Amino acid sequence: MALSAGAFLLVLFARRPETFLNPQLWAEDGPIFFVQADEFGARALTFSWAGYHNFLLRLIAAVSSPLDAHLVPAAYVGISLLVLLAVVLALFSPRLDLPARPACALAIALIPHTGEAIGNLTNLQWVCALGLVWLLLARDASTMRQHVTDGIIALVFGLTGTFSILFAPLFAWRAWRRRTAASLVLAVLVVITAGVQLWTIAHSPPHPAGQENLTVEAVAWWLGFRLPAALFLPGDWAMQAPRGVLDVLGVLTVATLLVTAFVPGKHRERRLLLVAALVAVIAATIFRMRHELTAFTRLNDGDRYLFIPKVLVAWLLISGWSQAGWIRWSTLTACGLLFLSTATHWRYERLPDRHWPDYARRIEAGERVEGIRLNPGVTFGYPGRHRR
Repeated sequence: MALSAGAFLLVLFARRPETFLNPQLWAEDGPIFFVQADEFGARALTFSWAGYHNFLLRLIAAVSSPLDAHLVPAAYVGISLLVLLAVVLALFSPRLDLPARPACALAIALIPHTGEAIGNLTNLQWVCALGLVWLLLARDASTMRQHVTDGIIALVFGLTGTFSILFAPLFAWRAWRRRTAASLVLAVLVVITAGVQLWTIAHSPPHPAGQENLTVEAVAWWLGFRLPAALFLPGDWAMQAPRGVLDVLGVLTVATLLVTAFVPGKHRERRLLLVAALVAVIAATIFRMRHELTAFTRLNDGDRYLFIPKVLVAWLLISGWSQAGWIRWSTLTACGLLFLSTATHWRYERLPDRHWPDYARRIEAGERVEGIRLNPGVTFGYPGRHRR
């Protein structure tokens, strides 16, 4: 387990060393979490953003707020990486029945991805979603410590992002299937957090509608482009693939997922839950972007939305290694193609230095600071007040 954790961190470092060597704020880290924690204190824990709550992100911002502004990026990045590492280590729990656990852990860092979901506060909610998937797959808690830990994870992660809404039906099905008190309590907690998020969404301004009309062909193209093409082809090949080919890949993806979920055999419940979680995230993404799917015409556009589906596809493939015959060899081949796709674009996009210390000195002096620049091209202002 320790070797796997070390290898995981080494891969992350190799793909984007500046995350460790020069931690920086990212997107909403500055204008939302840093500024509001600084300005409103503990009250900011109850604030929603983009129509829903991000409790863990707010909590990290609140804990980091007393620090010198110079240290805030390191705190955000460091704690975000610790949460990710905790999820990785949880894969080795005896309560989880995943095969080839070191491979499943490394897959989180090795999938073809832009890396925007890793090493920043804004996108930590996607890591929390993996934590909820872990709860979904894990055996029932058997000790008081495990019960309390599961409850905290369900509440904190359930109130961080909208994934409790997507996974609540799966936890309910899990409770019905197991018929145990532990699974029922966990389902109730997730449903409660989903209810809070749904209420918040219902009382928030609607997302501006785009101009596109969603079609079945557009969904097939999107699925083919952002899952099999992005996972198993080098980036240049995926971008150059004819739209008709991507349509076919999208249809084949749906068929493959259905067969994977429902074909009889070993570990059917695990396969069903993984596919259901993957489909829930994909369906929510398509619904969210239904009027603007062309925003995904490049592989690095909105890749955070594909982080969970890509990881779960990798886990499903790794699960096939323990099967016999053609399933074993086909999943091994697919994983080889996945790794080759990653190798062709090994280095995450380099993050330019936005010179946060220059702004931090002025923030600590209580100045009003405008034009603070963050990756990936965000600019915000600090209202100005003495932080001590």
